[in-house]
Amino acid sequence: MYIIGHNPCMSCIIHNTHKIKAIFIIKDKKEDYLKSISAMSLKNKVNFINKSDFLRIHKDISSNDSIIIERENFSSSSIDELAPTNKDKSTLIILDQLTDQNNIGNIFRTAALTNVSGIIIPEHSSAGITTSTASISAGAIELVKFHIAKNISRTIEILKKKNYWIYSLDMKGKDILDSKFKFDKRSVIILGNEGKGIRKNILENSDFIISLKQKKIMQLDSFNAANSMAIALYNNYLNN
Repeated sequence: MYIIGHNPCMSCIIHNTHKIKAIFIIKDKKEDYLKSISAMSLKNKVNFINKSDFLRIHKDISSNDSIIIERENFSSSSIDELAPTNKDKSTLIILDQLTDQNNIGNIFRTAALTNVSGIIIPEHSSAGITTSTASISAGAIELVKFHIAKNISRTIEILKKKNYWIYSLDMKGKDILDSKFKFDKRSVIILGNEGKGIRKNILENSDFIISLKQKKIMQLDSFNAANSMAIALYNNYLNN
């Protein structure tokens, strides 16, 4: 797969050098990347090409881009990798059938900045991990592990046995901005589909239903999905 743009590509160069197959850079921008490429011993994988050839590499390249990386496909980690038993503090995210790449990419970015151990995504009825995810996440996809789950309910049961408490974000839940509320040190925060929310069976399998206090406005009933998760994660990060 391909990684496009300065920040996503630099993240790949710094954090996952061994995953890189080839790097393509516009000749005129050579000096912008030479130092980093040399430091990571990647000179043998770099191709300096003219702009017209560069723009033909991938359909998502814009005229403002100057670097693109071909890397190994992102791979799903195991639940044990995301949730080690020897870690006292651990936060995981479950994205229950999110379909908007912008939301998923932005959640990866927030997760990286709030010390999240991993993100769990269902195998079906969800947006996948793509070139767009990498770009929108600004390279955070290189830092945050993810697991593709065949069955979210079964995954929740496994995490409960690993001493995680399950929190589902839903408008009818307890306000997490209440001074008395605090996430457990081993927590799973679930976010539902942009339109339908969290599926009923998953809500019923949660330990807590939580919500975000907000002003009531007609025809504007909730925060954006990625913003909701960002607020919850930041609250968790500050208090743990």
